[in-house]
Amino acid sequence: MSYVTLAEFKAAITIADTVDDTDLQRALDAASSWIDYYTGRTFEAVGITAEAMYFLPNEVDRLSVPDLSSVSELAIDTVGDESFDVVLEPDDYDLLPLNLVPDQGGYTEIRLKATSPSWFIVGYQVRVTAIWGFGTVPAAVQQACILIANRYFHRLSVPFSMWESPQTGELATLIDRDWDVINLLSPYMTSGSAGRGAGAAWVLV
Repeated sequence: MSYVTLAEFKAAITIADTVDDTDLQRALDAASSWIDYYTGRTFEAVGITAEAMYFLPNEVDRLSVPDLSSVSELAIDTVGDESFDVVLEPDDYDLLPLNLVPDQGGYTEIRLKATSPSWFIVGYQVRVTAIWGFGTVPAAVQQACILIANRYFHRLSVPFSMWESPQTGELATLIDRDWDVINLLSPYMTSGSAGRGAGAAWVLV
């Protein structure tokens, strides 16, 4: 799934014909996949029904998860046999970050409260039954998708990364990072994203 439709992309870069539709769509798909990799999340719509997913925690009081909207059950395996013998109550944990828009997704961490009767055990599974998904694709993500896809599309006619300016005819080497893309996506980075730390200064787009 691309975060911008083909029609929206063509309107943004002022292409009216259909000659390059296949290449344009491929550039959009590649840009959307790169955004997922860079931010560490997928900007999918919030689901309708709850589904169970399984995780191995790295810490005793917190668990990183894909984007979710709400949790209907949090079950912990405390004996190592995947029986999920402990089911926590909603009052035993918080979904982070706090204060998200109701009915939107975007929670990426489950953190146990100090009053929780049980804790995650590193190496033992946790079962999370939840409504998964992010929600509406942010405008900043759509704009980043357009910028990246436009570069990918025109990259086909830029051999050896040398770009000719249409205004002056001068040649320039494509830079290895796009700070507009970095700034647009920075609010949506997750703890496990590829763009964290040193990667934020080295973005191949």
